[in-house]
Amino acid sequence: MKNEIKNFETPSQEAPEKQSQSQKIERKFLVKSLPENLEQYPHKDIVQGYLAIAEDGTEVRLCQKGKKYFQTVKNDSGKNRFESEIEISEEQFNSLWRATKGKRVEKTHYEIPYKNRVIGLDVYHSDLDGLLSAEIEFSNEKDNNKFIPPKWLSKEVTEDKRYKNQNLALHGIPKQKQTQAEQQKEKIDAPGYKFEKGITKLVDSIKEKMTKCEGNIVIEIAGGSASGKTSAVTNTIKKIFGTNALVLSTDDYYYGKTFMDAEAEKGNKLNWDQPEALNLNLFRQHLAQLKSGKSIEKPIYDMKINEPIGTEKMNPKKLIIAEGLFALDEKLKNEGDIKVFVDTGIHGRLIRRLLRDIQRTNQKPADILRYFSQVVEPMHKKYIENTKKNADLIINNEYSPKVEAKRSGLHEIQLKFQGTLDADSLRKLGAEKLSTTTQIDKYYNPKDRNLIQTGEILRIREEGKRKTLTYKGPKIKSQFRERPKFEFEIDADTENAFLNICGDMKKIITKERTLYQLDGVVFSLDNVLKNEDGKNVNLGKFIEIRSTDRELYSEKIKSVIKKLGLNMNEGVKESYFEM
Repeated sequence: MKNEIKNFETPSQEAPEKQSQSQKIERKFLVKSLPENLEQYPHKDIVQGYLAIAEDGTEVRLCQKGKKYFQTVKNDSGKNRFESEIEISEEQFNSLWRATKGKRVEKTHYEIPYKNRVIGLDVYHSDLDGLLSAEIEFSNEKDNNKFIPPKWLSKEVTEDKRYKNQNLALHGIPKQKQTQAEQQKEKIDAPGYKFEKGITKLVDSIKEKMTKCEGNIVIEIAGGSASGKTSAVTNTIKKIFGTNALVLSTDDYYYGKTFMDAEAEKGNKLNWDQPEALNLNLFRQHLAQLKSGKSIEKPIYDMKINEPIGTEKMNPKKLIIAEGLFALDEKLKNEGDIKVFVDTGIHGRLIRRLLRDIQRTNQKPADILRYFSQVVEPMHKKYIENTKKNADLIINNEYSPKVEAKRSGLHEIQLKFQGTLDADSLRKLGAEKLSTTTQIDKYYNPKDRNLIQTGEILRIREEGKRKTLTYKGPKIKSQFRERPKFEFEIDADTENAFLNICGDMKKIITKERTLYQLDGVVFSLDNVLKNEDGKNVNLGKFIEIRSTDRELYSEKIKSVIKKLGLNMNEGVKESYFEM
């Protein structure tokens, strides 16, 4: 590595001849809490990557500050540092930038006035999100020795090499050694309640706070996507407290598509489920202002075009409900008087998101599933799940299939009879043969739920080259086998996305199926084989009548059953999966 730096050719011949050399004393601290009204101070976004790092810590790095680009050589020996920096062109920067992959740091640098000097505050982003540090420069040892840090700074890490930007770029955020008391506190979970009891506990806590506190109070409600934090918990609390409550949603603080595209051009590709896509600093400031009785100009965000389109004045109220994915983020947690996490398992969040977004966004179900698996769930594990530790109260809002599956808008109505029918007899009755096919149905169980107990079904059907994913809710009481359902065709990528979530295959049902139609009703002759725990069982032959038209089945299906010479009382309501 030493040779890499010694022989590294700087592009100084084509770069502007701006060069600086300096010797200085720097001290670095971790940050306990951010100063108020942070955005009022001068700040800039910095992206830097490392071309080479020697064994003694000497580094060659690239850095973009606004629209300016620099190449720096720097060595480090504790408090005394030496560095040489030259400004380079954008083209030179871009040509070298690829070599820094996997060795980058992204942060916003603030200049905070403090007495007769300036503190440089760094708020890190991307993989280093949550890390806050501050540096102060001194021209001599006398000034350094006289310095008394402000209260918002905490532990000094000047001599801790783990907090050097080069090591942060290589190894990420250092793991902190916790005291025994801190370790015990980390293990203690907030009390968890089912939805109804959780709401009761929450309402009681709010009323108690409102009675004891003269000013405004803030309740923070976080949780995963489609956990019900907005539709269930927030809306319920808002309804109970009426005109005394207002809702401030983190959704209104997205930077927007223009910002995301600009970041992508810089090599910083963001997604909508990570905190860097939102202006959480502004959200925190607005929350503090409302709590102190001041009005704010809240952003108005248009979800259809994914852009902020203006602002609106929002006046403070006694109860301020701050809700959203990141409402209990490290940047926001200290603003809440009561902190709530709405907890829902992965199966429930996935099915709810499918049911919700199919209707709300007109997205294709396969696209929703892929995005959930590839983006939403990884971001949930990285950024959302761990904020549960910041909660005072956990409300378990599990998916209720008996109630929520009905939102699918589609029902299957089926009844099967053991046995078979003669092809000649069917022709004489006027039945039309539609097709003969082989269907392989693979049934799965999610990692966090037993669908046999809940009465749900998840399956992938293979029919030739075509694959279909089907979800079925619990049976509805009926003289037939009736279930809410939705299904959609999937490709290999979508199948892999599904298997990442529900990879526990329980059974395989193989059917040799011949489809017929009689008087507008479709039925099939099935020869069925079941494979469970590696063992094949021949379930036999069946006639299965089906429909998705709830108005049609009651009379027309009965008529066809009678015409086929079958007895309704001998109908089998169990699915092949249940046999």
